[in-house]
Amino acid sequence: MKHYVISLARTPERLERFRRVNSHLPDITHAPGIDGQQVDRQNIIKAGMLTADCQFTAGAVGSGLTHIALWGAIAQSQEPAHIFEDDAFLCQNFASKSQEIIQNLPEDWEIILWGQNSDAPLHYEVLPGQTDCFAQFNQDDVRRGIEGFRFQQVETLPFRLKQTFGICGYALSPLGAVSLMKRCLPMASLPINYPSLGNRTLISSSIDHLMNRHYAEMKAYCCVPPLVLTDNLTAQSLNRA
Repeated sequence: MKHYVISLARTPERLERFRRVNSHLPDITHAPGIDGQQVDRQNIIKAGMLTADCQFTAGAVGSGLTHIALWGAIAQSQEPAHIFEDDAFLCQNFASKSQEIIQNLPEDWEIILWGQNSDAPLHYEVLPGQTDCFAQFNQDDVRRGIEGFRFQQVETLPFRLKQTFGICGYALSPLGAVSLMKRCLPMASLPINYPSLGNRTLISSSIDHLMNRHYAEMKAYCCVPPLVLTDNLTAQSLNRA
């Protein structure tokens, strides 16, 4: 499976850090992020990639377009692949453990998230169709331990995913790539109900929010504990304005 890392050309220090902290997985292809500040919004709307009333920031539009471009590449190649954002930290045994997990998923799996943001809950099924779980994390603890995480051997299990925030690292099958493109395009500002947030309804503001509308209907999975962490420095992220 190919490994891609998304990183903007104008922030080379972020790509350099990603390669440094993940040097134990050297075979990762740089996917230059689409800079939302350089995108002609009207052209994207005419192309059917964005609704005219979408409230995504320029950064969120660029991030979404970058992920979608990789989805298209996966669908065309008919080969699954890993996609990382440049703030991802991979555990030491990521290569072997992720391969083992994928080999044991159902043949029709679509997407599996290796990690997520730690400032919001993870909603998944402990027992499929029977027992929902809302996992809460401490982002300060994650940030304090993140440098050491890349030296850890992590044992994990996959669970059916309902909702989460962040797409710092995930694997996508060709089936999942086609499904996500059909479900998430055009990108739009839509209401999404979050049981993990006390049934609050939030308006989608990025591609990972739109993905939250569909995980429960897909063959979508997450790993507990995660194989990938992010320090989630939003002021520096690809979704910034």
